[in-house]
Amino acid sequence: MNVLGRFFKPVLPRMGGFASNNFGQLNRTFATTKITLQKPQKFDTTRLKLSNELYAIFRIHNRPYLVTKGDKVILPFKMKQAEVGDVLNLNDVTTIGSRNFKIVDNPLDPSLYQLKATVLEKTKRPMRIREVTKRRNRKVRHAISKPDLTVLRVSELLVTDTAANDN
Repeated sequence: MNVLGRFFKPVLPRMGGFASNNFGQLNRTFATTKITLQKPQKFDTTRLKLSNELYAIFRIHNRPYLVTKGDKVILPFKMKQAEVGDVLNLNDVTTIGSRNFKIVDNPLDPSLYQLKATVLEKTKRPMRIREVTKRRNRKVRHAISKPDLTVLRVSELLVTDTAANDN
């Protein structure tokens, strides 16, 4: 498959039934999807700036996490690059909102917001022992797992004015 193969989907012609002459012969054609790059949109963020209850949905390794300021986030993996006490600037945010208003984009322009989290600890889950068996076999194998965790605390979540000044 070539690089653009994932943007092409096969379109099969509609067949007339059993009485048609071309039964069993399918001619495949490809429909193309037009890809356009858009400029970052200008959002009116005054409602979000005035609200005191903000939330954000950000992604790490394509997993979404919904957070507010002060939340603890338990990541089910070990962040090798981050040490305990480091402040992370999270910039893969898809949604920022309050109770009555939200901005959704994929991803949002980083000049609209500021989302920072502090690494609290890097630890492991409690050890779990699983019994693994095969059918019609008396042998039992014990699979031991103790996965890594990274705990973050959201220290800052605010909507900035820099996008409004760019007009």
